[in-house]
Amino acid sequence: MKNFLLLALLTISLISFAQKNNKNYKEQWQFEAKDSSMYVTAAQQRELFATDKEMQWFKDAKLGIFVHWGPALLKTNVLSWGRFGERPGAGKPATNGVVPEVYDNLYKKFNPKNFDADKWMQQVKDWGAEYIVFTAKHHDGFTFFDAKNTDYSIMNTPYGKDICKQLADAAHKAGVKLFWYYSQPDWTHPDNLREKHYENYLPYMKEHVKQLFTEYGKIDGVFWDHLATKYWQWDSYHVLKDLKKWQPGIISNARTGFGWPLNDRGDYDTPEQSLGPVNHHRYWEACLTMTDKWLYSPKGPIKPYETVLGMLIQVAGNGGNLLLNLGPNGKGEFVEKEAIEAKKVGDWIKKYGKTIKNTRRGIYIGGDYGASTQVGNKLYIHVLQKRANNAFASIELPKLPTEIIAAKGITDGFENYEIKNGKLILHFDKSEFDKNLDNIVELTLAKNPSNFERIETWKAITIAKKEFDVNSSSFIKIKNKPEVIYSTKGNVFSEGIHLKSWWEPSKDDKNPSLSLDFKSAKKVKTVLLSENMRSHCVRNFTIETKDNIGNWKTCYQGKTIGEGLRIKLNGNAIYGIRLNVLENTKNIQITAFNVYE
Repeated sequence: MKNFLLLALLTISLISFAQKNNKNYKEQWQFEAKDSSMYVTAAQQRELFATDKEMQWFKDAKLGIFVHWGPALLKTNVLSWGRFGERPGAGKPATNGVVPEVYDNLYKKFNPKNFDADKWMQQVKDWGAEYIVFTAKHHDGFTFFDAKNTDYSIMNTPYGKDICKQLADAAHKAGVKLFWYYSQPDWTHPDNLREKHYENYLPYMKEHVKQLFTEYGKIDGVFWDHLATKYWQWDSYHVLKDLKKWQPGIISNARTGFGWPLNDRGDYDTPEQSLGPVNHHRYWEACLTMTDKWLYSPKGPIKPYETVLGMLIQVAGNGGNLLLNLGPNGKGEFVEKEAIEAKKVGDWIKKYGKTIKNTRRGIYIGGDYGASTQVGNKLYIHVLQKRANNAFASIELPKLPTEIIAAKGITDGFENYEIKNGKLILHFDKSEFDKNLDNIVELTLAKNPSNFERIETWKAITIAKKEFDVNSSSFIKIKNKPEVIYSTKGNVFSEGIHLKSWWEPSKDDKNPSLSLDFKSAKKVKTVLLSENMRSHCVRNFTIETKDNIGNWKTCYQGKTIGEGLRIKLNGNAIYGIRLNVLENTKNIQITAFNVYE
């Protein structure tokens, strides 16, 4: 008994120690400024904001390409975070990964001999994007430019040529806007966020920044990545002042460090692996991955173009840009299968881009119907909602506060509209409606819709968990039981937030299914489905409804789910609903399966 008590006390002590260390991990990297000049007033912070004119091209662009790349791909598919070792500036310590002795020497074997900057820029344009964000330096400290103050650079690889210089020259020639991604924290520099941070590391960082923004011609933006640090630790005020002097008109993301006097940091917000908010007070950019990782991930699930387009349309309709990440391979080429899907996105943009590019978020706030965009007196309704077999091909929206002068379908299938009982009802041909990824209607209005307040379209109140029992064919782990996606603590579908829990069936489940059995009849009008943002892998599925005697009948068959798929039912009373996944490319991870009356 005595030994047992000693063991229990030791275990409790170790747990307490680990929790304390975890709790204080990020605080250890935060400290006061070297001098008072590094702190700023609200007025000084306002000096740094880009003007509306400087932000215009960015708001018009709607789509950019993010590129995470580095020697790390020779051993891991996780850039920087795949390195075992200290993580100055991060919120959590490393628990696994490639040991520093190996990770930090991978650059000596890195030889992307097929890299072609001009080809990259042509691909960016073919994919419908207007700008590229490139990782000049990530948290691991490796530099893709000819940094004069370190040997840990592309210049000391077998490749031996300045990648940033080639990208800048190619971007200028092709007319593609260029951002440098630069991580202020550096996990391989001995003085970063340590005792001699201000004496040694900050001058080292500033030398990089000056070089990147003075020696490569016109640079249009900067994507910082401060992790859990404070703005004064990077002397962000003076660094940004210098950037605006060196690169007039440059725009900056929000990741310049916490602690600024004003809540709004940088020129726009950067939700990550999330579609972002539907009615935010300022512009934003959602950065998402084409696969499950930011770095090259050869075995990861690739998002189909339908999913990417659905996200782009939702993002544009709610006041943001989509920054889509593709990770090149070790030869310096984009992965062919990823590039094929991205090219399909570009082909769609060539055909329908006027309803997305150069627009602003529409008067109709995003909801179960889809999203809206507008420019001048033109309002574009993007109907992303799908239709069950027995549902009408019509969409109801609140009546507009101004007269409709004309209405026409941009895609095939739009028939007419009517105003009835305070609603605007759009009618479509069922066959054509079902063929289109996005059913687009152009409304010409008597007055510019930007003169009116935005209109909420959907009160997203789900049928409560207490009203149904949830069952699945299997689950891979306890944490992936189907009940977890109905947790109100961390898995609420609200304004497109990243859902953090999911149902995942066993790998050997031949007929994976997820069902909700209602305790009483429900008149369901909308079904919401989402997959884990990193695993959009469903390629064929059905939705079935249950009648009062327990029979299941298919009401919808689809190919892809992706993020925030809404399916319209006819509202008849049903006693249950079931998702059957018939085909998938990787592990199924369903984050939302909700129903609305």
